[in-house]
Amino acid sequence: MLMVLSAGSFRLSPAGLVRVRQSLKTLQPIDELKKGPFTLQARVLEYRPVDAGVEVDIRLSATSRSSCPVWESVLTLLSQNKFHKAARPEDEHKSQPDRPVPDDVKRVEIRVPWSSGLRCAWSFSDYSPHQLLSLPARLFGCRAQTSPSLWMLSVCLAEIEKHKGVKAITAPISVAAQFKEPLSAPGKVVITFWETTAEEDQPSAQSISFHMEQHGSRVAHMVGFICRT
Repeated sequence: MLMVLSAGSFRLSPAGLVRVRQSLKTLQPIDELKKGPFTLQARVLEYRPVDAGVEVDIRLSATSRSSCPVWESVLTLLSQNKFHKAARPEDEHKSQPDRPVPDDVKRVEIRVPWSSGLRCAWSFSDYSPHQLLSLPARLFGCRAQTSPSLWMLSVCLAEIEKHKGVKAITAPISVAAQFKEPLSAPGKVVITFWETTAEEDQPSAQSISFHMEQHGSRVAHMVGFICRT
C-alpha cells in the first residue's frame, strides 16, 4: 500500500491521510504452509469528493500459490479539507436513532497503552508519518498521542474471539468497521459487542455488532460488525 500512496500517479498527499472505513473478507483460512507464499496486490479504486475533503478507496487482496483469493479488503482514506467544520459528537447522536440494546451484551473495559502506536507500526508495518513522528513530536512538546485504527480493530476482534470463541472470526467472514473519533493514549475504553438478528435478504447469516467507546462517556471511536457467510 505504501508503494501506491507514494507513486507519482497518486492524486493525494500521503501526509495527513486519515483512515475512515475498512471492510475485509477472509474467504478461506490463511495457511502459510499449505497456501503460501501469497501474492499481495493494492490498487486505487475511486477518488470521491466529500464535504470533509477527498476520499479514496484502496483495494488490498491476497491470493494463494494456486491463484485462489484468500483475503481482500477495501480501505477508505480521507484527505481532510482544513476549512471543513467537523460535526460535534452530540450532533451525531441526535441524527442517529437509538437502537434497542439486546440482553446478551458483553462489555469489556481495557487500557490503552501509550505504546499502542509503536506496537502497531512494528506488528502491522503501519509506517505512516503520524506514527513514525509521534515520539519526536512528544519530545518537542506535543503531548497528544493517538492509537491507530488498526490497533482498535485488532483489539476488538481479539476480545470477541476471547469471549465468543475462535469460530467467531474464522473464515469465511466479512468485517466492516467505521472509524469515528481519534482514540487518545494512554487511557481507557469500553468494548461492547452482541449478536444481532439476521438480515431479511440473508436469512442464514449470523453477525456480531461491536463498538468501542471512550470510558465514562458515549463518544464512539469505532463501530462495526462481523458477518458470517
